[in-house]
Amino acid sequence: MIKKHILLLLFISVLFSCEENTSAKEENAPSKIESTTLLETTKSWNGNPLPKIDGQPKVTISKVVIPVGAKLPRHIHPVITTGMLTKGELTITDVHNKQTTIKAGDVLVEVSNMIHFGENTGTETAEILVFYIGNENTPITQLAKK
Repeated sequence: MIKKHILLLLFISVLFSCEENTSAKEENAPSKIESTTLLETTKSWNGNPLPKIDGQPKVTISKVVIPVGAKLPRHIHPVITTGMLTKGELTITDVHNKQTTIKAGDVLVEVSNMIHFGENTGTETAEILVFYIGNENTPITQLAKK
């Protein structure tokens, strides 16, 4: 069930990230409906297993805009967090200094219950559509204690 939710959310993110260009749209229009799985996993980008969801699930969708050179504060997601970078470049670092860098068009399943941060390491503003899936009573993000 969680996989279906993640796939549905990723599909929606692809739809939101498409820019409209009517003439190009008509020229490149597919002859049939297509669906491409961009990611299917039970683990985050660093290999950790995703947390289980107990109780009433809640989905939150956010667009996060990160200026060039900006570094997000160290934080934790106690829920399943996935996203698609629609613009720019973002480097994510976990508490063990393991890193991954994503570029526009890349999808990612974020680490859960682990301190991490993101930094715009590109040359333009980064924009990411983020999908949080968890229990209705669980916060989606908590700042890490120093």
